This record gives sequence, C-alpha cells and structure tokens, in this order.
Amino acid sequence: MVAEIQEAAGRLNRLVGNLLNMTRLEAGHVQARRDWCDVADLLQATVKEVENELARHQLTVEPAPGLPLVRLDFVLMQQALGNLLLNAAQHTPPGTRVLLAARAEGDTLALTVADNGPGLPPAALPRIFDKFYRAPAAPAGGTGLGLSIVKGFVEAQNGRVEAANRPGGGALFTIRLPLAPPPPVVTERNS
Repeated sequence: MVAEIQEAAGRLNRLVGNLLNMTRLEAGHVQARRDWCDVADLLQATVKEVENELARHQLTVEPAPGLPLVRLDFVLMQQALGNLLLNAAQHTPPGTRVLLAARAEGDTLALTVADNGPGLPPAALPRIFDKFYRAPAAPAGGTGLGLSIVKGFVEAQNGRVEAANRPGGGALFTIRLPLAPPPPVVTERNS
C-alpha cells in the first residue's frame, strides 16, 4: 500500500513538474546554464533519478570511452534524458531492453535512448514532439508533454532531438548537442 502511494505521488510530482516546465518553455523563461560536464556523470545521475520506474526493464548504459567534457546544462539534460527513459519504460512491456548511450560523432555529442519494444507508429513520427500529442493506443496516464519538454530543453542548448524506429524493432531517440572546444587547462606556476 505504501509503495502504491509513493508511486502515485511520484506520478503526480512528474505531472506538476511537466506542466511547470511547459509553462516556462512557452514563456521563454528557460535559459540554459551551460557548464563543463562529464557525460558519464550525467548518465549515472539520470539513471539514479528514474531507477525505480525502470526496475522491470533491462537497462544498459554505454558511455563511449574517452568522451570529452561537454558544455551543457546538466539539470535540463538530466530532465530530457529522464523523460526519454520514462517514456521507454511506459511504452514497453516489462523485461524490455532499454539502452542509454553516449558517443561523440565529429563535432556533435549523440545521446541515445533505444528500446526493443513495439516502436513508434509511423504516422506518429512527424508529431511525436508536439505538445499534448499522444500516439494512438498510448497507455493511459500520460499527458503528451514529456517529449515536447525534451525538445524544448534540447533546443535551449542549441541541440536537436530525433525519433525513429529501429530496423530490428523498437524506438530510437537521439539527442544531438554541439561539442565545444575543450576548456583550457589551468596549470599552477611555481614562484
């Protein structure tokens, strides 16, 4: 009983948070506070935030080795990745594999959330990031705000997000953020 109450409270908190975030996006009050971040730390913090919701899924986290520090808004990107992972958990059956990966592609950081669930209806792809859009046959309980918020938070950081179906089945969401030149190395001078 306590677990059910906590789960319902978590859903309500996410709903209120999504409504507040959408209001901030629409009012133009989302300002990215970019700083140098370790991508592996971002992935780990995001997974910790949504681990209960993903407990019945097979989550794999794959940061590519040697990723550079990336200039991004840690909080906004954690929220965006968390929404994508929650979306995967909600729209796939228990036991489904979910992958969270990060890799550098030229001058871009690619963050992906992929699953081997039923995938996205092809007719939904052009509207998947629209505010309040819910794909046909979507499970009850969603508001259609999560993916719209992902798009807004990513675009606030000069990035873009894409949705596609994986060739072998399942959904694939990719966030692409520009990579900046690395921060200068500060060395201590001996006097």
